[in-house]
Amino acid sequence: MLVETGVFGGELLPDNFVSEVFAARVVIPDTAFASLSIGRHERPHRLPACFRWCFDHLGTGGTRWSITLRNEDHAEIYFARVRDGLAFVARWSKEAAPAGQPASVV
Repeated sequence: MLVETGVFGGELLPDNFVSEVFAARVVIPDTAFASLSIGRHERPHRLPACFRWCFDHLGTGGTRWSITLRNEDHAEIYFARVRDGLAFVARWSKEAAPAGQPASVV
């Protein structure tokens, strides 16, 4: 996973509203999709544990965090606060998972 900081969003939308602005972006490569149950690895009617973690810790998505699954080769999660993006990576990256335990275990 890669954490990027900066200004993401703020584009003028077709309905003349401005999109949300975020301070951090976490890029999740497709190689991590299976361990996180993202994309084609999701179960029907089940939100992946990493996205449930965002919902449980950061609230409803859309303003404090937002998911983008535009590509098959990576996913992007945007965070309004840099520390939230760092907390996500600390919790869900393979490098942060305890030895012998998958990264998606809650």
